[in-house]
Amino acid sequence: MSSRPLELASYQFFPQGDRDKILLEEDADGVWFDFQQADPTDKLYIQLFDQGFQYPPSKLYRADASFGQAESVTLTCELEAETSCDVQMFKMQYGQKKRMHSETEWLTVNGKTTCSLQLKRVKGADYFKIAFKFLLEGDRRVRLTALHVNRLVPIKQEESYHVI
Repeated sequence: MSSRPLELASYQFFPQGDRDKILLEEDADGVWFDFQQADPTDKLYIQLFDQGFQYPPSKLYRADASFGQAESVTLTCELEAETSCDVQMFKMQYGQKKRMHSETEWLTVNGKTTCSLQLKRVKGADYFKIAFKFLLEGDRRVRLTALHVNRLVPIKQEESYHVI
């Protein structure tokens, strides 16, 4: 298994949807997502890595977003919110030019909440992205305080030898 934390920096996160209602702010403990005058009908997405949802990350992020030799990737993160909010999480996989697969999961963030997402690699996928869709109202702040990626690489089977 290959494991490493992703450096938490606001440049890795891209607002999508109603961008004018989302601000990003970094501090020593993580990245704050500030939602302003949110409405339940707003599309408030924060995406890990860049480009639109239909396209793989740009070359700038491909090392972090690559499956490499892994057959699955587990992304663990910690979100923190003062008041409860629901988050729809999109797990997306990409070939070299377009999205190949997408799944969703739901999470309720209430105080400090740990989230673990597993992406089982589909045939031909080279990269992954995660997007968070926040369902909330009014002015709200959510903080991401940890982000870690584990890649499960299969062990090559070796032939067995018998000594006689």
